[in-house]
Amino acid sequence: MADYWGQTHKLVSESDVQGIKIKVYNTRPRNLNETLAEAVRRFPDKVALVHEDQQITYKALKAKVNQIAWQLKNTYGIKKGDRVAFLLMNGIPFVAGVYAALQIGAVAVPLNTKLKATELEYMLTNSGAKILIANKEWWPNVEPVRNAIPTEKIFITDEQTPDRTLPFSRLIQGHPGEIEEEQLDEHDSAFIMYTSGTTGKPKGALITHFNMIHTAMNYEHCYNLSSDDSTVIAVPVFHITGLAAQLITFIYLGGKIVLMPMFNPKKFLEILQNEHITHVIASPTVYVMTLMEPDLQDYKIESFRVGGFGGAPMPGETLVGLKKWIPNIELHNTYGLTETTSPAVIMPTEHQMQKISSVGVPTPVTEVKIVNPDTNEEVMLGEVGELVFKGPMVIREYWNNEEATSKAIKDGWFSTGDLAMMDEDGFITIMDRIKDMINRGGEKIYSVEVEDILYANQKIMDAAIVGVPDDKYGEAVKACVVPRAGEELTEKDVQDWVKERLAKYKVPKYVEIMEVLPRNPNGKVIKTQLRYIPKFI
Repeated sequence: MADYWGQTHKLVSESDVQGIKIKVYNTRPRNLNETLAEAVRRFPDKVALVHEDQQITYKALKAKVNQIAWQLKNTYGIKKGDRVAFLLMNGIPFVAGVYAALQIGAVAVPLNTKLKATELEYMLTNSGAKILIANKEWWPNVEPVRNAIPTEKIFITDEQTPDRTLPFSRLIQGHPGEIEEEQLDEHDSAFIMYTSGTTGKPKGALITHFNMIHTAMNYEHCYNLSSDDSTVIAVPVFHITGLAAQLITFIYLGGKIVLMPMFNPKKFLEILQNEHITHVIASPTVYVMTLMEPDLQDYKIESFRVGGFGGAPMPGETLVGLKKWIPNIELHNTYGLTETTSPAVIMPTEHQMQKISSVGVPTPVTEVKIVNPDTNEEVMLGEVGELVFKGPMVIREYWNNEEATSKAIKDGWFSTGDLAMMDEDGFITIMDRIKDMINRGGEKIYSVEVEDILYANQKIMDAAIVGVPDDKYGEAVKACVVPRAGEELTEKDVQDWVKERLAKYKVPKYVEIMEVLPRNPNGKVIKTQLRYIPKFI
């Protein structure tokens, strides 16, 4: 198979890491603290972060990190290995707080701001977080469980704080200057990131400095990024895409980062134009909404050169629309999970339009197998099996969950739970989640195949295929579709469209026309919310 990453292979070698042979980048920082220190050394006066009307240079960011780190360590007793949780929107407090925790060897625990009280109680208790830093907006979801969590101190980003909490400003008091950095091994823990928990309780993926640094280097080499690039984080920074693919990567590069607390297509376009943004990675929804903005052509987008996407299928029409809008843009479908610290497979830009249904090829340090999920034996090229990965970006374990760890990770290989196939050129196509594959009377139906057909319909903006119970066949196909603005669709329209293009057994028995599909903050459709038979049928 071809080498799609050019000279990058010269930077990679095989290494024995904790008893497992994997590919690694030969020359790399030892930990994430070194990446910030190096950015400060190289670009002290360069703007590091932009948040609304605030700008902060790398030198000023490091000073703020030092202040928070000093307070956490010396005033509040946080030491290496302790957990510090963050319930924050995209903003400077998140960035400074996370790097302060890392500075003293603590483990950062980013939390989804949409979580409710019982969910927060579980994660704060499971992680044993000693400190929680939160926006005031989320206090109503913390207050009901305040007495049930082990968290010793809660800081709120407001001067008027609730009882038994402290203002975030307490952490940026004083001016300690440089503090003694904790001696960290690259395999020390950096983050606990909780998975979505679609089955059972969420699992805490334990991500190391080693994992994160290889992720940053994957993006650097596969996206062809440098310190001259800038990004706007339009997705939540508490999720793996915003955190690893943008924040961590761009601090490592020494690039400029613009933080959007909430996505808005008009504001997004203003940032692309006014901040001369060169790079974005986001869910397909971000691109779809941007291209639908009525004033799109009024903006002069001259710097935007790299567009990454993932988390959900990208409609082919949207890819064509992006190339029409910005003809020279480099587009990269990107596939990864929290457990692979973001990217494991990336589409080389020169193949994006020819391999439109594929997610790409393995990164330079990713090893891939597609195996029979029952026997764990590799399948032939072109056959469907479970996608498994090995590499330096794969997590070592789930936090305090030996059972989940042993089930998902064997000899360094991580089982994704995704069904995929690889073609003769080495390109990987995701067919379905194993649990989402529809078995209709013994016939296997992969949702992505039917979804691709639906996306080819000019009247359909968004679509998802799920299996629902069926007395005769065990499962039946249900299509959930969102029409484009101004278009009308009926159940028969959708069924006829699929019937003309796919085998009869793949035609949806049920069709539900919806205003919007339920998605998590990473842009993935929450299919568990769609698995019901519409009442009107």
